[in-house]
Amino acid sequence: MYSQVSRMFPELNILINSAGIDLQDEADLYDLTHEINTNLNGTIRMSTLFLPLLKKQKRASMLNITSALAFVPLANAPVYCATKAALHSYTDSLRIQLKNTNVKIFELAPQGTQTPSLDAFEKSEQIGMSIMNIPKLVKITIKKMEHGILEIKPGQSSALKKISRLSPRFALNMLNKSA
Repeated sequence: MYSQVSRMFPELNILINSAGIDLQDEADLYDLTHEINTNLNGTIRMSTLFLPLLKKQKRASMLNITSALAFVPLANAPVYCATKAALHSYTDSLRIQLKNTNVKIFELAPQGTQTPSLDAFEKSEQIGMSIMNIPKLVKITIKKMEHGILEIKPGQSSALKKISRLSPRFALNMLNKSA
């Protein structure tokens, strides 16, 4: 895939890594491995493949999409949360590695977003969730990227990260009160 894309778009200057599945009922090791491969390994592979092409451009960006759940895990989605936390760490490290290059590394850590993934949660689990629609999320993300904000935490994501830093146990209990 990389060779075809790089041939068709030799001036490609942005990579958006948006991979995420939540197999809440990891019934077997295949499902568990599939979730990890999709959410974490897929982003790492795409980044590794496309970074040489991005580095050739005058200006380039990579946007890795994590989740507010990278900061505080939700008990009924442990693998999803763990992969997003790992991706947050990877993105921070990549940003430091590439600080003296022409490639900016952005992270989008959205709160609950109106996507098919949200449908996996029961209505009772969605009580108290602030759910953002995709057009609003995209608008916020583009604006923040244009202003050079590298860690984009729209809506409740910013507050959740702050609370998790001040009182990790409180944040964990607050997010998982229905568990």
